[in-house]
Amino acid sequence: MHTTKLCLNKPLGDVEVIIEHKDVKRIRLKVFPNGLVKLSAPLMAPDERINDFLKSKSAWIEKSLHYYKNTEPSEFETRIHSGVSTRVLGRQIRIIVNEAKIHRIQHKGNCIYVLSPAAGDDKALQEQFGRWWQKECKSYFSTVIDKFYPVIAKHGFDKPKLHVRKMKTLWGSYSKKCNKINLNYYLYKAPPPCIDYVVLHELTHILYPKHNTDFYNFLTVHMPDWKERKRILDHEIVRGLRY
Repeated sequence: MHTTKLCLNKPLGDVEVIIEHKDVKRIRLKVFPNGLVKLSAPLMAPDERINDFLKSKSAWIEKSLHYYKNTEPSEFETRIHSGVSTRVLGRQIRIIVNEAKIHRIQHKGNCIYVLSPAAGDDKALQEQFGRWWQKECKSYFSTVIDKFYPVIAKHGFDKPKLHVRKMKTLWGSYSKKCNKINLNYYLYKAPPPCIDYVVLHELTHILYPKHNTDFYNFLTVHMPDWKERKRILDHEIVRGLRY
């Protein structure tokens, strides 16, 4: 893996591109909402071919970077106080903080009620909310895994363990060695159909480790509209999750 500089128009100027040579058949280019530009190239692809490809995609890279900059959200990490909102399962939810003798968080309708003896302590509220979010999203993700696991179980594979953690560039990943699925802490912001897609995507890796034809054929059979779900993640939800 190495980096190169791509000269774009002002105000972007020189943009750093991460180049990774992988076992792929064609060059792939991705622009992330945090401004990261990453290119995956076949193992034996010469530098000249890569540079020519980047130059041909300069306008598209500029357009993508401007798009993400202009739509950059403030909800990646929600600062917990009354009146602020966050997304839960694709819906905008308002947070209400109240002083109380107990620590409790309840999600009712379009509001999340945070009860705390430390209602004026930002750090304490953030930690309390983080613990609640972790518990809620792990419980929800577990039910989604249970829903889709039967399509994998019939091939003789054990159900994978679930781990939820904050990730900056991935919705999820699968570890064959540990038989474990990692899902992004912020994925709980996405609509249920999008979460279903990510879970099935990672479960499919149990059968097909690589993104090859067999992988996508299996995914298409069990979720024919997966491309549209992915599109929503990439262009509507991903900006808030910094994917």
